[in-house]
Amino acid sequence: MQICHEWNTVAHLAELECRPGRRALTYDEVQALFDAADARVEQIRARGRKGALAALRDAVILKTVYAFGLRRQETARLDLADFRRNPRAPGYGGFGSVQVRYGKASRGNPPKRRTVLTVPELDWIVDLLGESVEDVRPLLTPQRHPALWITERCGRVSVRHLNNAFAAAREEAELPGELDLHSLRHILPA
Repeated sequence: MQICHEWNTVAHLAELECRPGRRALTYDEVQALFDAADARVEQIRARGRKGALAALRDAVILKTVYAFGLRRQETARLDLADFRRNPRAPGYGGFGSVQVRYGKASRGNPPKRRTVLTVPELDWIVDLLGESVEDVRPLLTPQRHPALWITERCGRVSVRHLNNAFAAAREEAELPGELDLHSLRHILPA
């Protein structure tokens, strides 16, 4: 048995040991972010300008990151075939789970794979993804591209684009600048 005293243990000098300022979002901040992303779509439509489809895609991307707790790289590398039925939740159709093929890797190892199930508290993502795949994605003319998130030029959305989409919604929602896309994976209670 080991006895711990002040003189033989490491003292915790700070509450948080991560980067200063980096923190999780509250539920109110998540709602403000989603409202800002949705408002951007309506603003572009009202002006009659190009980009409404891309803004709609970006709003769904942010909600997907939140609903499944995805990282940037995992989100950018999603393909249509990564979504599967969950036999225990047949009501979710083809969006009962997502197979993450490019998860965070340990140094020197290949990316980790994992399956993330759709949870009842966030089942609203099923309808959003269904609408996005059936109605929005075809308008971006993906041809036979396997990626879930397609750019206007028929390519895969990049990690940089995901960061920019989050930053635009964050600024529109007037949220603190230290929040980043990864913050959507960690939510604070209201």
